[in-house]
Order: sequence, then structure tokens, then C-alpha cells
Amino acid sequence: MKNRNQNKGFTLVELLVVMAIIALLLGLLLPALAKARATARQVKDQTQVKQIHQGWLTAANDSQGILPLPGEINRVGAVPGRGDIDEIQNNHGNLHGSMLGRGYVNAQIMVSPAEINAKVIPCATYNMNMIKPASDVYWDPGAGTGFKADLLIQSNTSYSTMPLDPTTRRKTEWKNTSNSRFAILGNRGPKAGAVTGDDYTNSKTLLIHGGTKEWDGNIGYNDNHIEYGRTSYPENVKPLAQAACSGGPADLVISTLSQDNIFKNDTGCQTGGKKNVDSVLWIQKTSSNTTSTGTTTLDIYSGSDFVSWD
Repeated sequence: MKNRNQNKGFTLVELLVVMAIIALLLGLLLPALAKARATARQVKDQTQVKQIHQGWLTAANDSQGILPLPGEINRVGAVPGRGDIDEIQNNHGNLHGSMLGRGYVNAQIMVSPAEINAKVIPCATYNMNMIKPASDVYWDPGAGTGFKADLLIQSNTSYSTMPLDPTTRRKTEWKNTSNSRFAILGNRGPKAGAVTGDDYTNSKTLLIHGGTKEWDGNIGYNDNHIEYGRTSYPENVKPLAQAACSGGPADLVISTLSQDNIFKNDTGCQTGGKKNVDSVLWIQKTSSNTTSTGTTTLDIYSGSDFVSWD
């Protein structure tokens, strides 16, 4: 008589069938899971871009609608709130450092959840105790503790921002214009807006949201809306033409630009004698102006020690 309590195990064939089914399900689910995670990172990244710009807009309410400018916060001289704009203060490290010190943003939202560069990390050493406006110190300026924006060494922000130099661009758009066609910050792009060649194909920025063939990114506009796209020529963005070119340098070229590469600085005049005022998004580690009360008004930028790329 057979023992009814005898355990009956799986046969080898049954185990192989179960394992094959599990492998098939994993093969079907893992790509979908990876896509879902990438989408979640992109959405969170989009939210962070919006929060950063919203912080700037909040700060602008205390400055006649002008977006935060480090050289206006820490002016020439030692009297708080008085003096000329100190142009040598105007770089992105100081911009984000001043906003962090004033509580308009936090260090975590400055680094994208999709960041791929190991040199970009949240600022964990910022020293709030160094901020003493009465002593003409408005953010942590420490070399080892302050906010950094240099992709070649260390950057505490993932995002590129409009350059802060004293140009037509800054006079026109570095304020609360609610302009839905002017890009003000977003994911960074290939060097100088390259769309072909080694500067494009070797750019780490292609891997932030996309693959190795195509740039993907979130772009924030001056009306605080964010768009996700796959081109450095967003359809929504076109060069503005608001400042006359009369009296400009002789080498200005005539341009009939109908599209704007948001990672390339387009200089020159449009037909009709109007200067291009285009959207440009870079990470500016130092100011290109060498004087404390600089009077430069041309949209001209200088060298690798002004902008760093990856």
C-alpha cells in the first residue's frame, strides 16, 4: 500500500519550464520597468527645474521684477544695498549660492535625478554661518564650502542657465517677463550647441535623459512653464530682435535666423538693423568681465575659463 503522506517533488522538466517562464517574464518586464524609471527621473527633473525658476521669481518680487543677480546682491563697496553692480560677482556659482543662502532653493533640487557626471554632486558643505550681510557677505564664498559650478572640477548644479554678463540679453530677459518663448534654464547640452562632430557625439549630456544618438532634456521658460524635448532648436524658441545695432562693432554679421540653438551664442544683427537676443543656456563658472563696474554691452563671450562643458 502506498504512503499517501509521501511528498511528491518537482521533476527536472517542470523546474526548467518554470525557470523558462520566469526568464520570459523578466525579459518582458525589465525594459518596461527601466522605461518607467527613466520617465520618473525625467518628471522629477522637470519639477526641479520649475522649482529653481520659481525661487528666482520669488526673489525677483523683492527686486522690481529683476531676477537674482549676485553683483546686485553684493555690490561694489561695503554698504549693503548701495553701490554699482559688481560684475565680477556674476557667475552661476554665486547665483545659486546666494539663492541657497537666502532659502529660495535647497541643495538637493540643484542636482538632477538623471545626472550622469560623477563631478556633479549636491552641495553638502555650505556654511550658513558665513553669511553676514552687515559685513558685506551674502553667501558662503569659501573655496572648500561654497557653491561650485565647474564641470571640469566639481559642480553643485546639473542645470545650465542664461549667462549673467552685462549684455543686451540680460537687460532684456533676466527679469520676470513671463516670456513663454525665451529659455532661461534647463538640462545642459553639448559644447557650444554642437549638433554634429566629436563635441556632439562625445558629449555626456546625451546620456542625461536619452541615449548616445539624441539629446533629450527639460527646458524652463521665463513664464515658468517647462517643456521636454529632443532638440536644441525648440520650435517655441526664436531669436528676439529688440535692440538696435547702430553703433556696434564693424564685424557684426547680418543674420536672418529663424531658429535658435539654445546652447549656442548667436551674435550679430538681423535684417533691419536689430541685434539678436537669443536664448543661451550654459554653466558659467566665472564672469568674463574683468572690471568691477564693467560696461560691456556686446553679446560676446570668452574662452574655456568662462564656460566649462562635459
